[in-house]
Amino acid sequence: MIADALILLRHPSVAAPPGTCYGRTDPPLAASAAEEIAAALRALPPGRAVVASPAGRCRQLAEAIAASWDVPLQIDPRLRELDFGDWEGRPWAEIDRAESDPWAADPEHRAPPGGESFVRLRDRVDAALADLAPAAAVVTHAGPIRAAKMILTGASFADVFAEPVPHARPLLVEDRRLAWPMSP
Repeated sequence: MIADALILLRHPSVAAPPGTCYGRTDPPLAASAAEEIAAALRALPPGRAVVASPAGRCRQLAEAIAASWDVPLQIDPRLRELDFGDWEGRPWAEIDRAESDPWAADPEHRAPPGGESFVRLRDRVDAALADLAPAAAVVTHAGPIRAAKMILTGASFADVFAEPVPHARPLLVEDRRLAWPMSP
């Protein structure tokens, strides 16, 4: 790995119906996952630690990296995706606009009913990042990766949502700079 850089990876693609709201809900991996995992392994420089969200969709990639690097896999619940509460597993189109519009007006500070705000997610990701060993690969979700980008680079909420977070593509974070994503 380049010095003690951090690598962030989103889980492989999932087999969830398009338009489904999922954060804590854990859909199975898509058929393309094995290919995505192999490509991620080819793109990764060697590292010294692997930490992952406990979600099943993160574990398969994290286990493959840990095996490749011959290091133990550490699971950190602070790396879970945003909790969408009452909306989990529901099609976005079926969520009442009277509930979703206030959240959509300020998703950084407001939480879905029974869920959590992005600020709360960012706080737990900040705590997880503080505990990371040097040269770690972190396998998590789009929300925590966006939060990490805000924390590590000072990017705004709008900036981190301006571009998609690719599945199973390494993002190198070194000296508060990001290479998005790393090439194989």
